[in-house]
Amino acid sequence: MAISKLILCASNQRLTAGVWFGTRLHYYETFANSEAGYQAFDAFIKKNPNMNAYLIADAIEEEYRLESLPHTTGSARAELLERKLNQFNRNNLFRTAHFINQDKDKRRDDNFLFVALSNADFLQGWMSVVQVNQVPLVGLYMLPMISQYTVQQMKLMAPNILLCERLSSGLRQTYLSNGRLRMSRLAPITDVKPNQMAYFYLVEIEKTRLYLLSQRFITDQTELQLVMPSSDPQSEVIGKSISQEQGMECKIVDSLAYAKNINIAPDLVTKHPELLHMQLLANGNIPDNLAPDQLTKAYHLNKIRQGIYVAAAAAALLGVGVAGYNFFQANSEVRETALLAEQTQQQLKRYEEVARNFPSTPIPSADLKTAIDIANQVKQYNTTPATMMGVLSKALEVMPEVAIQRLRWVQTNRVDAQDTDKTIEILGLVNGQGSASTAQTGELRQVAFVNAELVNFNGDYRGALTNVNRFAEELKRNPMVEQVVVLQEPVNVSSLANLKGSTLDENTSERTPAEFKLKIVLKHMPTSGGV
Repeated sequence: MAISKLILCASNQRLTAGVWFGTRLHYYETFANSEAGYQAFDAFIKKNPNMNAYLIADAIEEEYRLESLPHTTGSARAELLERKLNQFNRNNLFRTAHFINQDKDKRRDDNFLFVALSNADFLQGWMSVVQVNQVPLVGLYMLPMISQYTVQQMKLMAPNILLCERLSSGLRQTYLSNGRLRMSRLAPITDVKPNQMAYFYLVEIEKTRLYLLSQRFITDQTELQLVMPSSDPQSEVIGKSISQEQGMECKIVDSLAYAKNINIAPDLVTKHPELLHMQLLANGNIPDNLAPDQLTKAYHLNKIRQGIYVAAAAAALLGVGVAGYNFFQANSEVRETALLAEQTQQQLKRYEEVARNFPSTPIPSADLKTAIDIANQVKQYNTTPATMMGVLSKALEVMPEVAIQRLRWVQTNRVDAQDTDKTIEILGLVNGQGSASTAQTGELRQVAFVNAELVNFNGDYRGALTNVNRFAEELKRNPMVEQVVVLQEPVNVSSLANLKGSTLDENTSERTPAEFKLKIVLKHMPTSGGV
């Protein structure tokens, strides 16, 4: 609800208009249902523009109809209610369907009370002023529907209550079943003398009871509890009279204490009892609206406009907040940048001071850097022949008849390296160059040239060849060996070789030792060193 609101209560005789700030009444005025009253009300509206208006109708001609409808939801429910409203109250502008409860049987039908104003002529003058001034009308509400909240807040628990309220418009009798409205009737109090008030109450309550019986709201056995909010001492006499004549339980409620409890001055309620219902509405107890959409259009447009204003204000606040945050961040970064620049200058000054005291070096710094780079590259090739020796040792353990005479170990990226080469260049790695014919791979491998002989050779060259081949195969079985090449066999099988020796004395003749030569290439293994 808005902070400031205009609450109106219209009857056949007058209009009571009050301005509320929140839930507190600021001031109010009453206007007669006449042309002069309409003009005064127009001036009152102009003094209080742009306030949401809530209109309460305290009418004599009202219609109440209780119906059970199949349980539906959403658009289907809206269509069903609209069809029923057109069926019951086609010619009435102000009407609504008030949901009561849902049956607990298997069908679970919905119970609705269809409420309408059968004659709204007494509202025409006030509505004309509201429309001319484009007052945002929130809705029109029946006064008996607000009386439901009175019973609920007083915590009256009787299942069948007849609420009798003495208002400026007359005696309002409202029947509630289990705290929910079923019907209401207003009896104007005209030419009733104070000593006849008890009789007037008795006659009107009897009429209401007979109407409830005819409409089958109650039966002859139904026990009605009569509730009379009043501060008049005469109410006790009236209550006792009704209890004796009707056999009805009568409960008198202090209306002034209740008014104080809901935040309205008791003396104002004494003058204008309808202010009690207007205060309930100001407190947020809003019943179903009877006004059609064309009469509340200004309120809905105003609500949309206010929503746009709120969204725009929120966006503006958000933008200001983001801009402020960015401005703060920018200032913080500028200060941090200035601080870092200052620290950098200080470090540069310190470095220059220390650099002045550096001892002079005979070698230029560029040469030192080159030397360090070369040293880091040399570390990549810091490999020992331990792996190659381990491979040979394993093979010699299997064939102890082989004796090593000479071992040359190199590390190169040339798989076609020869034992006769005086120097073996590592191409393509140090200087990044090398020919395709000589540098077959860019990976470094360990290569060994082994000169060996067979121990206790007895002249069996065929067996010597077999042993050499076995030794080569034993080396190849090692997973670290990539290639084994027999460069020289223990006997020269060439047809051009010279034959020497004597065949007369086998024991005394000098045998040629069974010497052979191998080339062993290990697979590439990543080095442990690095730059």
